Amino acid sequence: MSDRIIPLIMCGGAGTRLWPLSRERSPKQFLKLFGHRSMFQDTILRVSNQALFDKPIVVTSVAHRFLIMEQLAEIGVKADILLEPARRDSGPAIVAGVVFAERRATNAVVLALASDHVVTDVAAFVAACRTAAHAATEGRIVTFGIQPTGPATEYGYLSPGDMIVPPLRSVRQFVEKPNATAAARYIEAGYLWNSGNFIFQADIMLDEYRAADPASLAAVRRAIENAATESPFIRLDRDSFESATPISIDHAVMERTDRAAVVPVSCGWSDIGTWQAVWEFSARNDDGNAARGAAIFENSRNCLVISETTVVVLNDVTDLAVVVTDDAILVSRRQDASGLKKLVSTLNAAAPRTVDQHSAAHDKPERQ
Repeated sequence: MSDRIIPLIMCGGAGTRLWPLSRERSPKQFLKLFGHRSMFQDTILRVSNQALFDKPIVVTSVAHRFLIMEQLAEIGVKADILLEPARRDSGPAIVAGVVFAERRATNAVVLALASDHVVTDVAAFVAACRTAAHAATEGRIVTFGIQPTGPATEYGYLSPGDMIVPPLRSVRQFVEKPNATAAARYIEAGYLWNSGNFIFQADIMLDEYRAADPASLAAVRRAIENAATESPFIRLDRDSFESATPISIDHAVMERTDRAAVVPVSCGWSDIGTWQAVWEFSARNDDGNAARGAAIFENSRNCLVISETTVVVLNDVTDLAVVVTDDAILVSRRQDASGLKKLVSTLNAAAPRTVDQHSAAHDKPERQ
């Protein structure tokens, strides 16, 4: 039985918002966009202080299991890895991790984190974890509310309510991604960005999920009970897990519970869901240009170039994102808050292989 926080790393997203670099088989959390480590690796390392955090649990898909193993080995970290047989959104995925965490301690404090977010101020993040963990032991389900740096339209928002114990507040309301006018209004009213990361006591979260969807909770419990263990992998039982209702943890629990609380935090956070965000977090020259790979900028400003194959030359242009891979080239306005969703949907119908994986991987047999 451990009194440390158990990190639960959610690692099952498709990651196609950063196409063409990110694909279904190699989503954005595994990309090394800002240095020698991926966002997944940085997420793991943020919760590696063994005085505060226990061994992490990673929930991912079967297709990504070897990427997980390779990237954990690179940073010298071990984890329990739960393999989802099918996508059921964040609700069942988090429940699976929490049920597994219960085996360590019924009243374990669990920190559910997305694997593809950036945090530049780790000390501020860890301090928020300490504050939130204390609130979790008193029955709260705590979300990390990010102090906005501007009226972003790519994030959900939440409205802080009454003060519980400073800086902890209740949550008055969760709201979906707004348009620009509504986002500005939310900022003026003191709303926070909803980071989608939570900390809670295992039994409390499971009680809340049981109240919302007892059949799905039972299905996920069966998936854990009937799982096949192939250390370090735990393969969830397919029939049981697929019978759980696909739903986000926000819709299943957070928007219904009266236990929701928020810790406001400024920690240099982003979910890196657009090429604009990649540009913002990249090193730039005096003209605002950022590059990874070979790039030449002539009379060009505020552009992003990522090239895996060949030199890219930009002449007399501004505010572009150019991304070159082995089988695709993207040229787009840099400020595309939609994250290319419409484009990827079109590609999925017209050229699905370009969405699934890079051409260099097409002829490689999948490891079993």
